[in-house]
Amino acid sequence: MFKKNPNQGQITIMDPCLNFPKYIQEVLQKSWAPYFYQHIFKNINEERFSVLFSESYSRPNAPVNIIVGLLFLKELNGWTDEEMIGAMYFDYRVQHALGITDFEKERICINTIGNFRGRLYEYSASRGVDLLEEEVLALTGALVTLTGMDTSLARQDSFMISANCKKMGRLELIYTTNTNMVNQLAKLNEAFIPESCRHYRDQQDKAGHIYRLKKDDVAGKRKQLLTESLQLHEAVPESLQDSQAYLNLARMLADQATQTKTGVVPKENSEISASSLQNPSEPEATFRKKGKKQYTGYVVNAVEARDEEKALSMIIHHEQQPNTTSDVELGRNSLEADLEGVEVIANDGAYYSVETVEKAEERGIEMGFSALTGKKASENQLGVQTFTIDENDQICACPAGFAPESSEYKAEKETYTAKFAKKHCDACPLLDNCPVKEQKKFNTVKFTEKTLQADICRAKMDEARFKELAAFRAGVEGVPSVLRRKYAIDHIPVRGLRRSRIWVSCKIMAYNFKSFFGYCRAKAKKGEVFVFLSRVFKPYFASIPGANLKFLCCQ
Repeated sequence: MFKKNPNQGQITIMDPCLNFPKYIQEVLQKSWAPYFYQHIFKNINEERFSVLFSESYSRPNAPVNIIVGLLFLKELNGWTDEEMIGAMYFDYRVQHALGITDFEKERICINTIGNFRGRLYEYSASRGVDLLEEEVLALTGALVTLTGMDTSLARQDSFMISANCKKMGRLELIYTTNTNMVNQLAKLNEAFIPESCRHYRDQQDKAGHIYRLKKDDVAGKRKQLLTESLQLHEAVPESLQDSQAYLNLARMLADQATQTKTGVVPKENSEISASSLQNPSEPEATFRKKGKKQYTGYVVNAVEARDEEKALSMIIHHEQQPNTTSDVELGRNSLEADLEGVEVIANDGAYYSVETVEKAEERGIEMGFSALTGKKASENQLGVQTFTIDENDQICACPAGFAPESSEYKAEKETYTAKFAKKHCDACPLLDNCPVKEQKKFNTVKFTEKTLQADICRAKMDEARFKELAAFRAGVEGVPSVLRRKYAIDHIPVRGLRRSRIWVSCKIMAYNFKSFFGYCRAKAKKGEVFVFLSRVFKPYFASIPGANLKFLCCQ
């Protein structure tokens, strides 16, 4: 049964803080704890999570705002679950940040945290709604409003994060998938295991099939194991065909081999898809090669708004997907998100597509691209954007101003074509740099809408505005660096896309709160925010006898 935390918003007379010496109270007031209490804990929308609990009369839940607050503090401080629970019971700053004054009423154990994560996962899996991500976005929006941050200028970048699974070679992947299926069959009935596959039950069997194998024997062993995979697949009873072991086996067979009338034929390495099964313990992880590095896991796309005047940055949108998701798709997804106040997004060239530019224009957002992928015009050659195109999508003039003899636009292929008289081209000073191609009767130019838009963007990149956006976008490279070093985003201790999203959302919230707290402390040191802090913290400090708000703000 869902029940809101009845004790939020007030410091009781039993709070130990009231008995602290004045200078200790001032140390507490300058720490992160009151900022977290006032702007994160008190703003957590407990009602959002009410759908995770039974509607019937039963034992009420532990306070949701305390649980969610603990998840954020865990990532903020790099704690394990055990360290997080210990900090809640023994660190007064944590108790203060979570409004805890009576442990008898608000007792939380480590299983409470695990059960809550489980409910989040199950709700996301069944409804497709990530409640924690929604809460992070709402809290970030509140911080943006509170600080008066200008979010008109934003930048985005994607980065790979590693899955919490071992990287497997093809032989080990096939062997492990087969073993899992054999073990599943053994739980039901040993008789279901084909005779040729009973060796998987021997714990010493793996070394002989994988680690002690000579190089020349690898191809033959791969075919043997895949043949056994097919035999297992055919032997699985209907009652187990919904199990993860069977689904992995079927997927692995399709990924790794082609079935013929005479058996299975292993695929060549080049034929294996990047979306193929990488490890049966984490079937959602995919493979991608970016630059010179290989990744097995997921990709995170982050849109960071930056207020240069306030020197304040926050991640206002993030998305986690299999790492085979392209930057173009991630960029289009971010344009569908709630980017209130954003007027400009600086991107890497990998985000570019005609559809992305058109969608951004529909939303009134300017897109800048620091570099563009794809074919580029050779040096000194004019881009196709130098041809004049009228409102009917017809090429009406070349770069030198000559009208074509004929012009055509094919809407189904989005292709522009025009033919120019040779007498005009022969006398044209731009001929050596023009993209027209000489033919028997005419000189012809032909290009697609995608090429046109790319050349338009490349031409703009030479302008001071686009150089400025390119320099601004470079700053977003620091986001993945901080998330890796400070918040260990490559070491998420769970497997699966939906489960790992819980950790990623909490790390994003920790990143944003750290940025907010740093901004507040920097302003306080300059003595510039007495009015700001007095408005923000007046209700909080009014409840603490002897708290000197003006003294605190001027420190």
